This record gives sequence, structure tokens and C-alpha cells, in this order.
Amino acid sequence: MKRLSLLAIALVMVLGMAVSASAAPEVSISGNLLVNAVWMDNWNFDKDAGSKNMRILERADLYFTVTANENLKGVLGLRSDKGNWGQGGFALGQSGGGSSMGNAVLNIRDAYIDFNWPGTDVNVKGGIFTVALPQSVGSASMVLAERAGAVMVTAPVTDNVSVLAGYTRLFDNDPNGSGNDDPTKGTVTSGGVYDNNYLDGYLVALPLSFEGVSATPFFLYGNGGLNYVSQDTVTSGLKGQDVSAYWVGSNFTMSLFDPFIVKADVNYGKLDAETDTNDASGWLFDLGLDYTGFDFMTVSAFFVYTTGSDDDNSDGVETMPILDGDWAVGSFWFGGGSITSDDINGGDTPLGFWTLGLSLTDIQSFAEGLTHDFHVLYVKGTNDKRATLGTYGKYLTEKDSLWEVDFNTAYAVYDELTLYGQLGYINSDFDQDVWTAQNVEDDAWKIATGVVYKF
Repeated sequence: MKRLSLLAIALVMVLGMAVSASAAPEVSISGNLLVNAVWMDNWNFDKDAGSKNMRILERADLYFTVTANENLKGVLGLRSDKGNWGQGGFALGQSGGGSSMGNAVLNIRDAYIDFNWPGTDVNVKGGIFTVALPQSVGSASMVLAERAGAVMVTAPVTDNVSVLAGYTRLFDNDPNGSGNDDPTKGTVTSGGVYDNNYLDGYLVALPLSFEGVSATPFFLYGNGGLNYVSQDTVTSGLKGQDVSAYWVGSNFTMSLFDPFIVKADVNYGKLDAETDTNDASGWLFDLGLDYTGFDFMTVSAFFVYTTGSDDDNSDGVETMPILDGDWAVGSFWFGGGSITSDDINGGDTPLGFWTLGLSLTDIQSFAEGLTHDFHVLYVKGTNDKRATLGTYGKYLTEKDSLWEVDFNTAYAVYDELTLYGQLGYINSDFDQDVWTAQNVEDDAWKIATGVVYKF
């Protein structure tokens, strides 16, 4: 009997190993195809620029999710560039090969491992994925909401409190690829690229979720190499600068008074560089109120304020430094277009403005599957007219303002197939005395239509 018992145990173990060995991971495929046409009139607000034109763009996403079990998965996401029909890989007779004018080749967009530490609820995520600071009003964070190489660890403390900590390499153009060169040398390669040209980020956040109230306080520290040269607006044009920066803030959402939902964000950021003129510090504050009591639409009102430069920038700027955000309200001036490249700034509006707006979203129309969004915004600059001016048509001084009105429509032909239509109008008031070199034009229009297939 003892031998039979041992044999049965051995047989169970062998069968278990065989089942484990034969169990293949589950692979799921998802993605989307987008095509849209957009007619643009005076998007740069300049009479002499001749910006009235039409373009048709296309983009494709393809995602593979490989799930071993409920605690382990890997994701690989591929995306094509937003290609213009008639250009590069989207031109007549092209096979999809690339040029900078329109590449139809799929490139890696996301590639990460996501797993829970065995026997715990601690989650680890590492690879290329979206790194974003918390934001309640607007589409995403103004400071950072973009894909980057990162490792993020999230651990629950209680049912209502978690801790998130992570590291991200936001930018690395070190010619040796190491980021560990002698910081005292600051050598330059023959191609003009500096050693120690990188930027690292260290993030700590505290997600809080209680009944009817949630918030996520955060702190992000950025440390650049001795010769960090920015790709973006945070320190545009810096060379040979030993820079550091930090951002602190929190979002906030309260639904205790449902159907009224209160939202708010506070962010402060500061950049220190060796040269005073390259310093930057500033903040943003916003407040939003949603009403969800109607069964046919959601009503949202919001106010957003960001500090602007107050002088000639000789001692730095008073706008919050940003890395690569994707913030927008409305769907034209700030970004927020629901198809591809059908807005002016694409979530990258230079800071130094305040805006007051009203949005009616998910308006149920007369036909099933037909919905509408409506936005009206007033925007005014907070940058002093004596400050070093940014790009005309995007940068707003205290003398500049604009009105925006949008009406957008979506029709779900199938659950996976949606047709879009967008109308947008901006009436601007750029001060001719400030922008003396520009032939100021007030009105801008857009008409966009497109189709999106999600699978």
C-alpha cells in the first residue's frame, strides 16, 4: 500500500508537470486603424501665410498582449507614423517604406512586462509605456504624459492608500550610451553631441481613494547630465548646463454630492540651471464641476490658470517647466481632436494663459449610436508683453485672447467602427502692437471627418 501511495503521488506530480508544460500563454491582439481628412483655414493666424489647405492622414496601431496568468503579462504595441496620403510611404507606388514626410512602417510604441510579486499585491511594471502624472481637469497632465522607458512599483498600504515609486529615463543622447562619462570633462563628439546628455526622473506618488473622494499627491525629481540638451520646452536650447528640476502637486476628485462631481489640480514646478536666464518656475491651478444628472449628456464647467513670464526673462521665466504633456480642453486650440492631427497645438500649448470653458459631452442624438460634443472656451494670456515672445499664433501675452467654439459628432456604425465629424471656430485677438512683425488675422476654422476601426 505504501508503494502504491508513493506511485500515485509520483504520477500526480508527473501529470501536473505535463499540464504545466503544455499550458501555453494566452495571446490577444487588439489595435485600430484611423483615417481622417481635415480642412484647415488660418491655423497660424497670419494673413500672409496662406495656411488654407486640406490633408488626409492615416495611422495604424497593433497590440499583442501575452498573458501567462493573472499575475504576469507582457505587452508589445506597434504604431505607424501619422502619414499624409501622397507623401513618403503613403505616396503613389510606395511600399510603405519610410521617409520623414510620411512613414507607413510600424514602430515600437509600447513594450513592457507587468507582473505581481509572488504572494503579494505589489505590482511591478517595466519597459516602454506611458508615464503620466495625475490630472483631473483636462485630457492628461500638462507636465508629463508620454511614453518613456521606466520601472514603476505600486504597493497597497491599506484598502484606501497605495504607494507608487518609479524611475524613468526620459531622454538619453549620450554618444557613448552609458550616461556615466566623467562629469568634469564635458567633451563634445565630432557630431556636436555632448557627453552626459541625458535626463532621469524619479517619481513618488500616494494614490488615495476613499468613498466619494480621491486624490494622488506626487513628487517628481528630474536630474540632467552635465551637458543635458533638451528636446522639448523645459530647457529649450540649453547646452553645457548641469540642470535639475522638480514638480510637486496633486489632483482631486469628489463625488460626495453626486450628480455633481468636483475636480481640481494643483501643480508647481521649478527648474535650476547654471545660467539664470534658463531657470524656470511656475504653477498651474484648475477647478472643474461636472453634472451627470441628465441621462442624455454630461455638463462640465472649468477654469484653468497657469502663471506667465512677468518681465524680459533675464532672470528666467515664471512659467512652469514642462517635459512632454498631453493636456487639452476643447478640441481645437489646446488639442483634444478625436482623430489625428485635427487640432492646432496637439496638447503642447505654451504655458502662460487662463481659460474659462463649458462643455456638453456625450449628447445623445435622435438616432441610436449618434452622439455630439459641444465646447465653448475663452482664453487669455498671462505672459507680460515685455517677456521674450514665443511662437506667434501659439504664445499668448496679457494683450492676447481668443474665443473657441467646437461642435463634434460621432456615429457608431458598429461597436468597432465609428465615423467622426468635427467643426471648430476660433476668433482670436492678437495685439498688433505686441506682434509688430506679424500680419495679424483673427479667424481660424477647421472641418474634419474620419473613420476609426477598433479591434
